[in-house]
Amino acid sequence: MIGSWCTTVRRRVDDMQQKLVIRKELVKVKGNYKVIIVKKEDFFKVLKLVKLRILNKEYEALMPSIDSFEKNTIDVNGLSVVISQYMSVMISNSGNASSTTPAQMVLTTSNGTVTLTYTGGVNTNTQGVSVYWQIFEDNGNFTVQYYYVGYDTTDNSYTTSQIELYASAEAVNQGGPNFFTNIVRIAYTNASFTKTSDSYLFIVWLIQFQNVPSYAIPFIPTLQVNIGVSLAPFGHGSSYTVYFNNNNCNFTCGGNCPSGGLTGFIVYTQGNSIMLEVPVMVGLGGGVSTAEILICSTATYVYACITNNPTVFTISGQFTTTLSPPVSGGTFYLALATITIIFQTS
Repeated sequence: MIGSWCTTVRRRVDDMQQKLVIRKELVKVKGNYKVIIVKKEDFFKVLKLVKLRILNKEYEALMPSIDSFEKNTIDVNGLSVVISQYMSVMISNSGNASSTTPAQMVLTTSNGTVTLTYTGGVNTNTQGVSVYWQIFEDNGNFTVQYYYVGYDTTDNSYTTSQIELYASAEAVNQGGPNFFTNIVRIAYTNASFTKTSDSYLFIVWLIQFQNVPSYAIPFIPTLQVNIGVSLAPFGHGSSYTVYFNNNNCNFTCGGNCPSGGLTGFIVYTQGNSIMLEVPVMVGLGGGVSTAEILICSTATYVYACITNNPTVFTISGQFTTTLSPPVSGGTFYLALATITIIFQTS
């Protein structure tokens, strides 16, 4: 992720604008998959209770145990649609309140396509997709992982040439409706394999967001998962505030310094990256010779299906920095800060 800040600087004689970059970071988006074909009698041998983590707590997910993955291609255009629609919900607390399918896998075969659609579990003599979630700290930042487990335990037989992963995100308003993004393709790969009538097929697809600072967690879309936990929008459980120190205020989270929230955004693609720009504009009163900036965020995760005390956990983040005018004698009167998040795919 890259945080870039555009700051308006006014000199005593005339006005000028200067764009300043104060910090550069990348959120890495990776996708990997594994195709597993087993004989029907080995169904219970391939499925294991795999331990996953949500912060410092563990839970068990029924899925194949994977020791190696193959690389895929992240669909930058598709993922940008999810991020754009998700950010619209987070900022405006409005959007599509009609539920969308959490996940699908589309298999291109010699006879057409086979679609595996979300079921929330793994069963025999059927097709489906199950989605598991994991989030944990790693070297001071967070890693967010989504395991998509597609399966076909029917008597169908076919040979594939390509597989595609479709997903959607959700935000949960505490005390209000849930909002959903469209289901779109977020990853794909060429994959040739044959499923026979006497075998079972499993496809494990791992999508992960790496190197996420705590104050950037609210920008990571919460894709729909089995356990039904999603992020609450800003002002309705979660919060995001940028403070500017004018040297005449309490410069802390919740203090009385000039501050601004998030009211708009821009999403666009650039090569294999997705750019998210979120502006904040704040007047600083009489002006200051240096601009101290404090970001305070709270990401509140809640159960989508529970209205009474639905909070599961929260992640709070802070980030501070100081900007000096780029020219001698400059004074900050108005701060226009643009947070730019770069989702770099690989």
